[in-house]
Amino acid sequence: MASFRSQSLREPLVKSKEILDILRVFVNVNLNAAEQPAPLWEQCLSVFLLSKPKELRDLQWLSAIKHISIENDILNIEMPSEFAKEWFLCSFYESFLKIAKSINPDINKISVFAPQIKEEKSAKLPEFKKPEKSKSGNFCKKYRLDNFIAETSNEFALECAKIIAAKPSDHDNFLVIKGTAGLGKTHLLHAIGREASANWAKKAILWDSDRFFKERNNGNLVLYQSDILLFDNLQDIYSHENPQNEFLNILKNLKNKGCSIVVAVNPKSKNQPLTEFENFLKMGIKCELKKPDLRTRIAILRQKAKEKGLPATTLEDCWKFIAEKFGDSVCSLEGAINELAARQVHLKCEITPQIVRSIYGEKNTSGKTPSMESIATAAALAYGIPMESLCGKCRMAKINKPRQIAIYLCKQTGLSLSEIGKFFNRDASSITNAIQAVKNKIAGENGYSFEFEVMDILNAARG
Repeated sequence: MASFRSQSLREPLVKSKEILDILRVFVNVNLNAAEQPAPLWEQCLSVFLLSKPKELRDLQWLSAIKHISIENDILNIEMPSEFAKEWFLCSFYESFLKIAKSINPDINKISVFAPQIKEEKSAKLPEFKKPEKSKSGNFCKKYRLDNFIAETSNEFALECAKIIAAKPSDHDNFLVIKGTAGLGKTHLLHAIGREASANWAKKAILWDSDRFFKERNNGNLVLYQSDILLFDNLQDIYSHENPQNEFLNILKNLKNKGCSIVVAVNPKSKNQPLTEFENFLKMGIKCELKKPDLRTRIAILRQKAKEKGLPATTLEDCWKFIAEKFGDSVCSLEGAINELAARQVHLKCEITPQIVRSIYGEKNTSGKTPSMESIATAAALAYGIPMESLCGKCRMAKINKPRQIAIYLCKQTGLSLSEIGKFFNRDASSITNAIQAVKNKIAGENGYSFEFEVMDILNAARG
């Protein structure tokens, strides 16, 4: 009886243990399955859709594509139809191949298959047209509406640009931007085109007078198909009567269809438009870009410096100097910032106010030559050593370098070798060697950065 009872109690325990082992294996299998990565095509599709959030509704058909296999470094996928295959090869192949390589560097090709559909011989093959590629207009990424500095002088032009880029109505879809060279007309055109393409326009086209003349033999048919036409340097076609009439017909046609038009023109051009053309332009919303005042120019420099990675806060005292030196042209201001950014990258030195003033030639307004005492004091403060050490016998590197710089600067002020030697307790040959050592460093690989160190000490001695 006891054995029977013990056996009956033992059996459920055995069965429970077997069940636990089965559950444990089942859970481990599922966990291992969960840890396995998704097929490569699904990973590529996820990356692509995340990079284009505004186009998700138009690209849902991509989810119907099936992952087949990866063989010999080739990703094999299956399309739902032959038409989808053609569309994929025409518009998306390069983008997905690039994504696939970023995920799996061994992939060098995507092979696309489509199911073969048997058709009766008498049936006519359907004619599929390849989808036309979007006319993006090659808008420059650096030109945006949010980085166009308007301040108070050009606020109206910026607001008009924002309206037409968002979703223009019938009464504000024709914009005429006027302004002389270098004030930001091209910036606004590119910014409007980018925003319009993202918000509402399927075909946003940016042209200028040069391309218009080159495409005349083709009838300029592309312009008739645009949802928004942006045209730069309109004044350049004023010198030819026939091109004016042709372009005027294009503009009238687009306006009658309710399309949007933005043209940029320099009102100070030598040539003037035909009377009919001028009357048509009068129907548009006219906004003139004015020369930026000093406050606006400083704001532009500050904004461009931040975009280029320059220490904008450190250079705050330099913006007024640069703004006054380069005048009213926004292009000139941007060129100055580009030069400073290039020096920072290629010469690998941080741009300081002393460097800016040295580059752009701000002269010393004090009109006095620094003394040997002021030069030695400035060098000692710059390197954090006592001034007495410069005139002592110590030859440590941390003292030798500022001493050589101080000697070199004293020589630049016109002092004789004997005068400099007497002050620093050195003979003439030691003074000559110190001067030559600084010259060699300036002419060396990182000499440009070292020269600015020397100029900083000189400016401090003058101050």
